[in-house]
Amino acid sequence: MTYGCLLLLEPARKVVGPILINSGYRTPRVNALVGGVKNSQHLMGQAADIRPKAPEQFQKLVEFLEASPYTDQLLTGPGWLHISWNPFGQPRHFVRFGYYK
Repeated sequence: MTYGCLLLLEPARKVVGPILINSGYRTPRVNALVGGVKNSQHLMGQAADIRPKAPEQFQKLVEFLEASPYTDQLLTGPGWLHISWNPFGQPRHFVRFGYYK
């Protein structure tokens, strides 16, 4: 997760304060157990499910990551978000608010 930490998570932490990582790299078995899709970027260490330690910083975190040119995918859920990055190609910048209910 070093690439994503350097380009997305560390700069975001400087803006919103501590960020809690709920899920980063997953093995195929863990991914299946949590209901992850078969082509999940978590399987390659290119995604994280995160939330700010301070809930009032959630919107600021979303805005920062939405504006980042390194964001491949940003999907929000209730109080947490999924962020991914692509170290091998052009980020898709796929953003969906309220994706997870």
